[in-house]
Amino acid sequence: MPINNRTIPSLSSLIVFEASARLGTLTSAADELCVSPTAVSKQIKQLEAFLNTQLFIRKKTGLELTKKGTNYLKVVSSTLELLAEESHKMDDTVTPLPLNLEIGACFSHYWLIPHLDDFREKYPDILLNISINNERNMSEVNSDRYDVAFYYTSNSTPSEDNFLLFEERMLLVCSPSFLAKHSEINILDNLWKQPLLGLKDAPDFWENWRTWAQYSGVEYQPPKNEIQMEDQITVVHAAQNGLGIALAWDWHVADLIAEGHLVALTQPVTCQRNGFFLTRTKNANQYSSECFINWVVDRVKAEQTAKGD
Repeated sequence: MPINNRTIPSLSSLIVFEASARLGTLTSAADELCVSPTAVSKQIKQLEAFLNTQLFIRKKTGLELTKKGTNYLKVVSSTLELLAEESHKMDDTVTPLPLNLEIGACFSHYWLIPHLDDFREKYPDILLNISINNERNMSEVNSDRYDVAFYYTSNSTPSEDNFLLFEERMLLVCSPSFLAKHSEINILDNLWKQPLLGLKDAPDFWENWRTWAQYSGVEYQPPKNEIQMEDQITVVHAAQNGLGIALAWDWHVADLIAEGHLVALTQPVTCQRNGFFLTRTKNANQYSSECFINWVVDRVKAEQTAKGD
């Protein structure tokens, strides 16, 4: 049902009326509202004219509500209290909206989930809805599906709402058991004959064994013994279990190397084309998205500083 705004007085006049009735004098109401007594008196007269009734009896000792004024005060007070309460809830810092995240499986597995308890402790009122999408293309942004997304994309991709998390640094890793099994030879001298672990049907713009060889100054040869897998998590897991040498991004395997589950066979080489970004849509909830992005960026920077990167 449409609201007939011609029957509703201005909000400012209702606030002045409530303060005047509660405090009992125009001067006290003026002091509370930081306006002049004349302005308060004018607002009351305009409200009475709008309602076509008398709300106050003016006395030397102050204001006295009429019977209609008393009844009207009950409604106005409860309405203003309800409006104030609901307006307070609208503040994102008080009642944040759920934050919809669309991230890759690697970011979820290797970084977000291990750190997520810290975010929940800092922002217990922000509900996260997490969706996994390994096929996200930065040029295909659907703002109705997510607020913040994690991308692996070209460093030249323009967007004011992109936040670089990880530069692309790649290295070769294997398990301690694999290295012990092949200790009789320098496995890097015969790299392309070794059991290698790689991705199946990776997008053309992703780094791979060929581009790693170019960055590392190593002559590339088609691998003689390679197992190809659907995703990088499986590749790293296979390396942990001694199935071969994996080409990995440094932030995927840093903790595994530190914990002794993997061994770094090479130093990371920095690739120049791509990076790992967070991005947010134009319609993202401002407070929740800023809290999440700032938290991630700060955690990543702290980790990199601790490692001396």
